[in-house]
Amino acid sequence: MPPAPGPGAWPPAGAWPPPGAWPPSPPPRRRFPAWVVGVTVLTLVFITAATLVQFAVRPDPADHDEEFRFLARRLTGEPVRWNPCETIHYVVNLDQAPPGSLGDVQEAVRRVSAATGITFELDGPTNEEPIQRRTSYQPDRYGDRWAPVLIAWVDPDDSPIPFTHEGHLAAGVAAPQVPTDGEQILVSGWVAINADDPNPPGFGLIGAQGPVVLHELGHVMGLDHVQTYGELMENSGGGVTDFGPGDLEGLRELGRPAGCLTTPDPSP
Repeated sequence: MPPAPGPGAWPPAGAWPPPGAWPPSPPPRRRFPAWVVGVTVLTLVFITAATLVQFAVRPDPADHDEEFRFLARRLTGEPVRWNPCETIHYVVNLDQAPPGSLGDVQEAVRRVSAATGITFELDGPTNEEPIQRRTSYQPDRYGDRWAPVLIAWVDPDDSPIPFTHEGHLAAGVAAPQVPTDGEQILVSGWVAINADDPNPPGFGLIGAQGPVVLHELGHVMGLDHVQTYGELMENSGGGVTDFGPGDLEGLRELGRPAGCLTTPDPSP
């Protein structure tokens, strides 16, 4: 993990909710069903991104009983992934997040970095809110580079992100993003966490906020859901608070051991 940002990287005092401004966390709810941790990201990323930009990939044909799956593969059979030899930048919008949420993000990023060998860098706060068809290149907001991964807490009643599945609300939704010209490489992404979810921050409980953030970052890296209990990428979180062995192998194949790629220049 990079060191905490310096004084100039964050808003002035008072811009973030002061201690005690949040109501006490409600008691943990009962164990959530399969749809709660994340709405199927395959639908999100490859309908909102692939169809939009003619992303030439095929879904992972792996059997659903296997321990890990990729969101998509190149026509050559390799998984669609980030360039693991470049730093992944990310920003956070904590305007509606409970206390402890920044720590959850940083710990989740640390675990993804350890599993992939990819370096991450926190660029600081943002007021950007996630949308389903987020643009991967936003020079007016982030400069002449691919937009950093956005991690934000949102009110599902006000957000354009589809949190509802079969009448129920998800705890988090996420999608990686490809260049607008459809090149087969991940260059950005977003995570939207349900600010109304009653589970507390931290990683100490199954279904707590930390594992939810970690699960959604797994999607941003290119992992799909599996049906194997004991894997965090199982639809319901697999009954665990950290990546399972299958998750770790999938992340390894998406990370530095898979070799460097060439990141295209950002474009509108």
